[in-house]
Amino acid sequence: MRNLSDGTVVDADICIVGAGAAGITLAMELLGHNLKIALLESGGLDFEDDIQALNEGDCVSEHKVDLTWTRLRYFGGTTGHWGGNCAQLDEHDFQERSWVPDSGWPIEKRDLERFYPRAGQYCELPSDNYSTDHWAEVSAEFRASRIPVTGESIGEKLFLKSPPTRFGDVYRAQLTRPGNQCTVYLHANVTEIETGEDVSQVLGLRTRDLDGRSRRFTARIYILASGIENARLLLLSNKVRPNGLGNDHDVVGRYFMAHSTIRTGRALLTVPRSTARFYGLDSWASRFESGGAPFVNALQPPYAVQEREEMLNSVVFFDESYEGERAPGFVALRHIMKQIIQGRVPDNLGTDLGKVLADLDSVAKALYARVSGDSQYRALELRYFAEQAPNRDSRVMLGADRDRLGQNKLVLDWRLQQLDKHTILRTQQLIAQEFGKLGVGRLKVDFDNESDPWPKAVDSSAHFMGTTRMHRDPRHGVVDEHCRVHGIGNLYVAGGSVFPTAGATMVTMNIVALAVRLADHLIGKFA
Repeated sequence: MRNLSDGTVVDADICIVGAGAAGITLAMELLGHNLKIALLESGGLDFEDDIQALNEGDCVSEHKVDLTWTRLRYFGGTTGHWGGNCAQLDEHDFQERSWVPDSGWPIEKRDLERFYPRAGQYCELPSDNYSTDHWAEVSAEFRASRIPVTGESIGEKLFLKSPPTRFGDVYRAQLTRPGNQCTVYLHANVTEIETGEDVSQVLGLRTRDLDGRSRRFTARIYILASGIENARLLLLSNKVRPNGLGNDHDVVGRYFMAHSTIRTGRALLTVPRSTARFYGLDSWASRFESGGAPFVNALQPPYAVQEREEMLNSVVFFDESYEGERAPGFVALRHIMKQIIQGRVPDNLGTDLGKVLADLDSVAKALYARVSGDSQYRALELRYFAEQAPNRDSRVMLGADRDRLGQNKLVLDWRLQQLDKHTILRTQQLIAQEFGKLGVGRLKVDFDNESDPWPKAVDSSAHFMGTTRMHRDPRHGVVDEHCRVHGIGNLYVAGGSVFPTAGATMVTMNIVALAVRLADHLIGKFA
């Protein structure tokens, strides 16, 4: 892109904005259909500080979210952070639920079913079988370690493990192969979506690099595939419509969702030590021991229970708990190791290493306690991972501050509701009752009253969804069931920003499945 002169105009059949999981999947699916594809990426092939700084924004909510480092601006996008856990959305995640305002998708799970196998291939999954019973038959160690829940009040949800796939590394060669009709444009920061006065069609995209040079891209179809930047770009494109594109009903940027995650409480269970390896979301052992099991299991209240208790979807993972686990030095060591496991260069490495060296005694004790584990009882810390209820007032907006491109920075107001808190606390109660009924142990809770404030440790999981939600009615959504922006004939949106509800699963593979579905729809339009 930096080789193109100022004012260059590039024409294509389909122009995709964003080379993360959604954008790369779309480009891969569109190859071989005699379509000229332009794939625009804000960054380069590797991390660059000045480009990453374009993510900066302000979080004005009680629960803080880091907008700068939770997202990555280079080829491959935030798959560079991805932990690799994959599961499909549940069937009831697509349904309208009377106790969950603004729930329901304009599509059903069966509309995604045929695209999941291809999504699994893109994510390099070891299997397409999500049955816990299947993996218990395959793995004797898992069979012996499995928590014997009844399935009545508490069931199971299995997540398959991607390597994890770094989309930029894995698919770069195919996308940049000469003659394949796909051109990747790096350092292509889209600053404006151009339309005519009637806003019925997109006429072009304006891009600008940090040196101030501008280019223009024209196409028959345009797709935004840049996470919550999708909403920002629609809001910034306000020359014709003062409120931005697709925003006649003030929905763009609203319904921001994340997965509310919290570690709270401990279970003392009579289970094998290997249980923690099969139920730990990102524990070191789950990655490197037991031959690197290709899955992780979780506990989940079944839909009938969710309906009865009027709660959201949720799952529970377990991490080993031991003396010294919360010592500053050991917390810093875990932070370093987690990022290395995810293929990332550890941020704040010097600070974290300093904490480790200053607290070596505690670190040594914690490591010994973790390794020894002689007791017949296993102390496990519970990690709750729950769907967030759609909330119109939870939103991203344009702030007054501007970035180096002169664009208004994002402002995030992430708002949790009482239903979100009720879900985690009711899940905790159901788990405690199940353990008591099974006679496997007991649960000690730290957070147990819905009138109490949220613990400071509640986290967003860096799973950003909503802000350009899918709905057949433009008064309630930004895109229709085919991910086309309402009222604009050739503008589409891909990624987690179109999710009307979040489910209790990781987002990447579901984003990829929706991208495959969108590509299939667009290929049909060009046929």
